[in-house]
Amino acid sequence: MNFWKMAKCFAILFLVSVFVTGCGSSVKRRTTGEEPFFQNEEGLAEHGKKKTLDRIYQIDPGDKVFEISDKFYTDPPRKIAILPFDNLVGGNYILNSVPIPRFSNKETDGWNWTYANRLRRFFFGHFAAREFVDIELMYVDKMLQALGILTPNDLYKVPAQELGRILGADALIYGQVTDYKNSYYTLFKQIRIGLHIKCVSTEDATVFFEGEHKRYDNDIRVATNPLDFVIASFQNYMSLRDVYAARASEEVTRELVIRIPIVTSFIEEEDQRIKDRINTKLSYLSTSDTGTPDEDKGGNTASLSVQDKTETASPEEPSTKEDDQGIGYGTKTELTYLPASNPNAVNEDETNSTTTPSAQNENKITSPEKPSPLTKEDH
Repeated sequence: MNFWKMAKCFAILFLVSVFVTGCGSSVKRRTTGEEPFFQNEEGLAEHGKKKTLDRIYQIDPGDKVFEISDKFYTDPPRKIAILPFDNLVGGNYILNSVPIPRFSNKETDGWNWTYANRLRRFFFGHFAAREFVDIELMYVDKMLQALGILTPNDLYKVPAQELGRILGADALIYGQVTDYKNSYYTLFKQIRIGLHIKCVSTEDATVFFEGEHKRYDNDIRVATNPLDFVIASFQNYMSLRDVYAARASEEVTRELVIRIPIVTSFIEEEDQRIKDRINTKLSYLSTSDTGTPDEDKGGNTASLSVQDKTETASPEEPSTKEDDQGIGYGTKTELTYLPASNPNAVNEDETNSTTTPSAQNENKITSPEKPSPLTKEDH
């Protein structure tokens, strides 16, 4: 009898929750639409950072260590590349401290990379919102593959100065997965994920900042009768799904990125750069309608095209082509400093014999011919 009463109560609660959810799904605007963007964001440096009360409530000690060098405050890196993370735990599924092997070494290697790269992508997502200039992960991965850097041991053998020169970065972030474990004891469940990061200068290999953080996602259920025990055990089992591991991974990386100090000088420089760019664009638009007339092959006169004006005002730098030899993917090569080539060196024979179309346009713009008067036929 008691069982049917409990079942009836659960059914009523379920119907009520469905009804309330359905009624509240329609969104009505409660603002005027005139609220301004770009205000000072409250709690920018603290939002998402766990407080002591949060850790006590979630039984999450959150082992955390974060050290920042003096060089970061005096000469912070602007352009940073996030290298592939090294997984110290492996690709096996660890349950109650017991590694459960995969079906094959290939599958183990796949999960080893998956665990590490998930944390790397979460870290990059939070880091990309900061004031630093980040290099896309795809570009970093393709470059490392082309250079034959395919394992953590290969990565550690390459000096930070050499790798930074190749990637065009001021600093490199190395990451190591220190924990990726699950625990399940019917009424108690835990997902534990740890990450260690280190930011190294590509100028002198000094460390800008270094830190480690662990996330303990705990669930403790209370059961007073056999039915509660079954329900609580099932809930804890479902809490081991991948979505909960993703939440723990996101929290680990968020806590680490939050602890990187904000570089206000980069924000001010970006504001000034945007203002200069807007002023340049506005001045260009104001003079675009009064262009110097040019004469085409048919003798007709017309103002210079927008493309010619753009090429004349800010000529593009010559694009550098990669060597045709190239480096095959998966082939290990010895990284050596390449002699700096003179970009201004031009073959005299080619200069005397040929002239590029852009140069002809520039000559035509700097010394335009006099426009011929229009005749009636031209009209």
